[in-house]
Amino acid sequence: MEILSGTKPLWLFAALLLGGGPLLGALSGSVGVAAVVFGIGAVLLGIGQFRASENRAGRYIGVVLVLGGVSTVVDAGIWMLSGAGI
Repeated sequence: MEILSGTKPLWLFAALLLGGGPLLGALSGSVGVAAVVFGIGAVLLGIGQFRASENRAGRYIGVVLVLGGVSTVVDAGIWMLSGAGI
């Protein structure tokens, strides 16, 4: 129970980023920035899941979320640097 109390702010911040990423993209018109924010939210959610899980399956979900989020951030960064994600 001690571990879960420490991850609650992390999960709240991750939920804010996951929900705010598409909203930011819709308001600003920049799909690249929205993808970066969404990816960072996925990374934070994966870290929280990894820290809070007590079994192997939960940790596996956390690792997959972190890898997917990092992949999204890197892909969106490359896409924005090439000029396509304005």
